[in-house]
Parts: sequence; C-alpha cells; structure tokens
Amino acid sequence: MDPLRTESIMVKSLVALLVAASVLAPLAASAQIDMGSLRGYVKDEQGGALPGVTVTASGPQIIAPVVGATDESGYYRLLNLPPGTITLTADLTGFAPYRREGILMRAGSTFAVDIDMKVASIAETVTVRAESPMIETLKASSSFTITGDLLRSAPVTSRAIYTDAVDMIPGIASRQGVDGSGVRVYYYMGADQFANYTALEGATYGGFANPAAPRTSMSTETVGDTELRTGGAEASTPLTIGVYMNVVAPQGGNSYKGSAGITLQPLAWNSDNSAGGRVSGGVSKPEGVRQLDVSFGGPVARNKAWFFATFRWAYDTNGISRTPLNVSSLKGVRPDFTPFNNTWRTKNPFIKVTTQLNPSHVLSTFYVYDRAYYTSNLEYDADPINYQSGGGSLAQAKLNSVWGPHLTSQMSVAYSNKGNNSEATFAELTLNSGPQVTVHQDVFTSGGVPTGTGVIVRLNNPQSTNLTPSNFVVLVGDATYFKEGWLGSHELKTGVWAAPREHFDQTNRSVNDGYILQEMRQIDPGNIGAGLTPFHLRYSTPATLPTIAARDRDIGVYVQDSWKPNARMTASLGLRADWIRRYDAIQGVTRMNSTEIGPRLGLSYLLTRDARNVVRVFAGRIHNAVAGNDVVESFATTSPVTIRDVYIEKNGVQTTVITPPPTAPLSALQFDKNLRQPHINEYIVGLRKQFPGQLSLDVSGRRRDYKDLFGLVDINGIYPSAPYQPFGGFGLVDPNRGILYQERNNTWSTAVATAVESVVAKNMSNNIQAMVSFNRQWQHLDGTWNPTDPARFIQPNAFANNHQLPATTGNTDTNSLDGGSSTIPAFAGWRPYALRAVGQYLAPWGLTLAGSWEVNAGDYTAPIVTRLAAGDPLFGAARVTLANGTTQTNPLATTIRLAFPTRGEGQVLNESTKSLQVKIGRNFKFGRNNVMASLNVYNILNSGSNTQYADGANQLYSPLYLSAYNKLSARAFQISIVNRF
Repeated sequence: MDPLRTESIMVKSLVALLVAASVLAPLAASAQIDMGSLRGYVKDEQGGALPGVTVTASGPQIIAPVVGATDESGYYRLLNLPPGTITLTADLTGFAPYRREGILMRAGSTFAVDIDMKVASIAETVTVRAESPMIETLKASSSFTITGDLLRSAPVTSRAIYTDAVDMIPGIASRQGVDGSGVRVYYYMGADQFANYTALEGATYGGFANPAAPRTSMSTETVGDTELRTGGAEASTPLTIGVYMNVVAPQGGNSYKGSAGITLQPLAWNSDNSAGGRVSGGVSKPEGVRQLDVSFGGPVARNKAWFFATFRWAYDTNGISRTPLNVSSLKGVRPDFTPFNNTWRTKNPFIKVTTQLNPSHVLSTFYVYDRAYYTSNLEYDADPINYQSGGGSLAQAKLNSVWGPHLTSQMSVAYSNKGNNSEATFAELTLNSGPQVTVHQDVFTSGGVPTGTGVIVRLNNPQSTNLTPSNFVVLVGDATYFKEGWLGSHELKTGVWAAPREHFDQTNRSVNDGYILQEMRQIDPGNIGAGLTPFHLRYSTPATLPTIAARDRDIGVYVQDSWKPNARMTASLGLRADWIRRYDAIQGVTRMNSTEIGPRLGLSYLLTRDARNVVRVFAGRIHNAVAGNDVVESFATTSPVTIRDVYIEKNGVQTTVITPPPTAPLSALQFDKNLRQPHINEYIVGLRKQFPGQLSLDVSGRRRDYKDLFGLVDINGIYPSAPYQPFGGFGLVDPNRGILYQERNNTWSTAVATAVESVVAKNMSNNIQAMVSFNRQWQHLDGTWNPTDPARFIQPNAFANNHQLPATTGNTDTNSLDGGSSTIPAFAGWRPYALRAVGQYLAPWGLTLAGSWEVNAGDYTAPIVTRLAAGDPLFGAARVTLANGTTQTNPLATTIRLAFPTRGEGQVLNESTKSLQVKIGRNFKFGRNNVMASLNVYNILNSGSNTQYADGANQLYSPLYLSAYNKLSARAFQISIVNRF
C-alpha cells in the first residue's frame, strides 16, 4: 500500500481512537500538563479523617469553581487548576466552614494543602491565613516555574523574549547563537539546543523543520506562567532529552483588561566593549531594539467564555563583533569594507478563547503566528549574503473533562505549518556573479589534497537559497482514574501522544548554475595584500532539485501510576512506548522504523507532615524527539546530486574528485536497519524544603548517560584489523567509490554528564521576588573509538576525554583527525559551571527595582590538534586508485594529529562571561491606567567577553588558534513604557 495513503488512514484512525479514549476509557492522569492541582487530607480536631467533605477552589482566573469531595481516608484532589491565586474552601454539615485564601497555583505543579476542620459552635467561617505552598509533592521531576510578572519585570536580555525564563534556571549554558542573528540558544548537561522541547498550552511550539526555541517568538504578555523541567520527565511528557518548557497563557476574566507598551534601544545608546575579552580590539557588538507589545482580554460571556489576545511587533538589530584579525582580513580583501549589522523582524498575533461548556467540560482554543525574517551574517562575512526565516502558524483545540470523582480526561489536536526559508526570505538578497568565495591564510596537504588553515573571509554569494517548508499534526488524548485500595491509593494515567504527520521538505537551489564555492589562499601567508589564488573549486549538478522529503510519524502510548502507599510517600511508575517511522518520499526509503521503550520510576517522600520537606529520587530512560533538522533527514540525501571538487596544489598540479550520487541499492545501505532514536539514562536524587517567608530550597545531584547517539561509520573502506597498519583501500560495497558512510547508533561510546545544582527561590512576599541558582558539572567519555575513526588506528591510546566532548546532536563522533567538524567547539553543552540570580523589589512610591546577574563558564577548545609535514607512509599512499581509475583520499593518510597524549589533555577553557542587568521603574496612576516607565541597563559592567571559540581555535597550525568571537552585547540603555488598564 502507498505509505502516504497509509498515513492518511492512520490519522483518521487515531482521531477515532482518541475520541473513544477521552470519553469512555477508565484511564488515568494527575493534573493535565499545563494545569496545577491541590491535594491533601481533611481531618477533625482529633486528627480523624473526614470523608464526604466538599472542597472547592475558586479565583479570578477560574471560570467556574472546581469542586471535589474527600474519600474514606479524608483525601481530596482538585485538578486542572490554572495558574494564579485561588481561594480554598471546605464544607461539611456539623463543622464550621473552612476558608483559606492566597494560595498561588503554578503551571504543572502539585501542592499539598491539608485542612483541619472544627466542630461548628456558632455560624462563622474558620479563615486560615498561612503561607502558600511552594514545593512539588507528587512528582520526582526537577521542575521550576517562572511567573509572567517576573519574566516581564526582570531584565535578562534586551529583546525581552519569552525564553528568558530558561536563563533563570540552574544548569543552563546559554549565549547568542553562532549565526549572528542575535537569538539566544540554550544547552543543558550535554543536551543540544535542538533537543529542548518548547510548548504553548501543551502544544508543540517549535517547527518540525527546526524545533529550537530561539527560532520561535511571542509577546511576553502571552506568558501567564512558565513551567520548566530539566529532568525526571513523566511518561506523559513528550519525547525530549533537553529542557521541557511549557508556557501557559492567561485566560482573560470577567472584566476587560489590557496593556500597551513600547520598548526602545537605539544603537546610539550602546557603549563600546571591543577592548574587553580574550581577544580585544576590533569591532564592538551593539544591539538595537524597537518593539511594541499589546494585550487585551475579558469576557465573551460572563462566567461562561473568556478571551485573551496579544500582539508583538519587533524590528531588532544585532551587531556583529569582529576581532582585529577579522577586520584586517576583510579590509585586506576589500579595502572599502564597512562593518554592517544583522536584523530581526517579526509580527506575532496570539488569541486564546476558553469556554466552560458545562460544569464538567472546558474547551480551550488558541491561534498564534510567529514568522520571523532575519539575517545571519558572521564575523568574517564581507557581504550581507545570509538571509533566513522561520516560524508560521500554530492552532490548537483542547477539551478538559471531569467525569465524576474518579475520572478526568483531556483531548487536544494541534496543527502547525512552521517552516524555514520561503521565497519571501530572499526578497532583499542581491546575488552577485560567481560562486561563494572563502579566503584562508594558507593551505597544507592532508590526504593528498590541499586543506585550508581556516576561513578568515567569506564573500560574494551564499552557496544556495534553499526552500524548506514543514508542517505537523499532533493529537493527544489521556485520562485519569483515581482508585482507593490496592495497598493505598492510585492515580492511573494512560494516553496517546500521536504525531501521525511530520513533514519536512527541502529544495536545493545552488547559485551560479552550480559553481558554488571557490576557496582561496593568500599568495603570501604573511601579507594578504599580496593577492589571492584559488586552491579548491566545487561544482554541484544539477543546480536545482528536491533533496529532502521527510514523511515521519511518532505514535506514543504511555501508562503511569502515582501510588500512595501512605500519606507521605508517592511512587510514580511509568512506561512510554513510541512507534517511530521516518520515511524518505524521494527515494521511497524507510530510514528508521523503531519502537522506543522508556521506563521510569520516581519516588517522593514527605519528611514532615506539613509537606515542607520532600526527598525525591528518579531513574529512567528518556528518548529524544523526532526532528526534521536532525541527521536522519539531512544525511545522505539521495537525490541525484553530483559533486565535483577540483584541488589546486601550490605547484599548480590539479586533482579532480567526483562524488556521484549513491545508487538506489547503495542508498538502502546508508541507514542501519536497526537505527533508533537516541536516549539518555537519567538518575536524580534531590531534596526540596520550604522555609518561612515564602522561601524554598531545591538541592539535587544527577547523572546523564547519553546512549545510541547518531554516528557515521564507513562501510566501503577496508580498515586494518589493528593499529599502526596500512589502509587496505575501498570496495567493500562499491569498488568505484571512496568513503561511503552509514548512519548508525553510536554503540561504541557513551557521553556521561554528572552535576550538582541548587536553587533558592522566593515567591512574592514583602514586595520581594527572587531566584538564585548554581550548577557544577563534570563530564567524560566512556567506551572506545568509532570503528572507522582514523585516530583508532593512528593514535589508539588518545581516546580519553573529560572536557569538550563530541556534541550529542549530529554526526560529530566520526573523524577525530579531520581538523574540521568533529573538532570545532561550537557546542556549549559541556561548560563546567553556571551561576544565576534574578529578582524584583516593589519599592515604596511606586518604584520597581529589578535585576539579573549571570556567570557562565566558557567552553573548552575541543581536542587540540597539530599537523605533520607529510603523511606517514606506514598507513599507505595518500591517494587510493579505484577500480574505474579515479582516485580517492586515503583516510589514514591524514597529516593531522592529536597534540596531547589524550583528547582531554591540553584543552583550554575559554573565559567566563559575567553579565549584570538592572531596571528602575516608576508606576504612575491615571484613573484606571497604570503606566510603568522604566530604564533598563544591560551588561552594566560593559564586559567584552567572547562567548565561544572560533572554528580552528583548537588547531595549533591555524591563525585562529585560541581565537574567540561572539562577544557579549555591549552595555546598552533602554527605555520601556507600559500602560496597563
């Protein structure tokens, strides 16, 4: 049967299954993924359990009160409570009514609130005044919540983006992205930015083509509360080995409220920080911000339906910091070069409607659009040639239902057409004649061909202007069944998380009729003004054709049980199974067809009856999400592309290498038949404690073992059986081809990350709100070499590495001696420590003082490499002659060597980044209008720290050795004015 027709049938079947599961099945779940819950015991004055007590939660953010009743043990549960302040009441005939106000609910959190009732003597209500609970009591996960008020108040980044919340939690390694666009990227304990999962109201917010949060946007007014989980994911959590972030928007209310604000930061309000950092001098890095944010919400029908809407317009400018070498090189190639900046522009409408259909059913729908257009030119670009875009539309409908005291359910459907580049992306791009040109200071011979010492200038054109649309459908249905007995109480949860449609297409459009690249070297390595000469030309044929047509799906089923054998202990046992199929519609090849099983176990124990001291333990296996931009889609694109490389030696001798497209039989071999999604084995031990004064502490130790990461193994080369022996040539599968890589799971090595972290948080009380966190991390590599890594045969004893490990995304653990992709330190997941503090103070006279302080360790250089003057003849000739008479490079003839006895030794830690931001605001009241005028100062110390090493910083032979770039943005002054009414 046609796979695409099969997919359509599967979508329809899943919809029917989800409807049935949502309505009929006696299934399971605690609070739904974006809601909170209250639990507790109701007792009389003698400590006896009180069954049949009516317990009610109400508040301005709840359309209709949430009502529950205690069971035979006096235990109650109130589910699906939105973030905000609620009032809890309890009523039972013969007892005085109970009332407790000021309980602050948080997104995705479960709080314990016990109730003590007194016998009624007079007709009065017993009102209890106590501090709101702060710590999670049910789940063993590592989770944090950031209120929208704190997010909007605390100055973290000058663009005031919704993901600033990620920069407030422990263990995050963050910086601006390598592409120069100014977006913020986040890593956690070895997890790449693309491994994070961002959700809005529980719906996948990233696009399938690029799931990373930095490529999405929304007004910060959209944020009511944000839940962030860094570990201990429940079985119901969508697949992710990174940070799970879920934004919950306000619902509106029974009265109309809104806001309008403007933020301005002209480039002229930036200082010059070019003198700071490891590499001083050159060009500073300013930022310009022009943003408008609007929100409005209220009743569609009072006590029945509410709406909430926001809009952001932004036109931001991101400066490109350039080192003295960048500036001198650019002016050497183009004397009239003038530095230019990158831009980011976007419009983000959002609307949410929440309807109480009846006392048991709440329907919530939303629509958001976040298309952004931006440039991503780098420090060595002489021309603005890199135009990109991302984002699109996302819509979701979600139904929460209560079917009685024992059963609740949720069903949702979401559709997204968020993609990357379209025709509009390149509307402002001016293509020049000729190919893209890159300039190197010098070349050396490795594998029989000239290799550059590192790009110092790029100009003229991009190599291609690709079109990359994508879309997905996600269907979720689960339910909760509460059962008393069976050695305690149980909350059984089961459901389906299904993405039956995950599509990603790419059309490659090479510039200059397929002559895409000309690599140049300086004639005189010491004098760029002496002229340039080419050493490498690349041609791609045909120039335009589709290269990716991914037709993927992920059907996940989960079951979990929160078992309370007694009042203090909760054991959470979960199992998730995902059936994943990744299909290439161009060649009709199934690239992956796997079943992923993820068991997990969590324990939470209340050390004290008041639920203010909780110990937690977690162990589980968690798989990474399917993403359109990972290597399963991008590796070995099987379209008929022929690459012709022409290499020119210094003596004028030319070598032509032709890489033909793989044939259909070879394409089938390029993916291991047992290929599966990577996963981590995760272990956590922690303690949560709440102190008086709305103060809490969370301390934990954790370990992550990265398993089954993707890797490439050469299946055509004839490698020796032991080290220090010659290469045997090519021909294991095709005698007329050189290296032929196969995509596999890395079963030969494991990246291990271990960390301790602590968080002190203070909810708003006495007009102060704050969070301080610290993380210390260690990592190392277990196992052995990639089976066809040249270092396995040339330097077999150098495997050990405890600093900059290979990235956990992509195919980076392939060739340790290529001097290129496997040794560049762009991956920020292995930084050794991070310290963060953020807070606000509502001072007298309407003043608001807020600030953030961040100390981020730098990256390590990656393994230090050097080079020989010539290849070692022990490993064979530099060129290998194939059966058809053409030649290919001998992979063991490389002249690159690891410079130290092991890969971990000799690595240099980059400078740490220290950044302090402050805000001073004043609130003015004009009737119903509250106008906040603020002055924000970013990077107040004007640090010029370089946040990452340059490509080539680990190469002793490169002019870029230990060179760093991507400075912190310079000190900048910003004003914002927000009117709330």
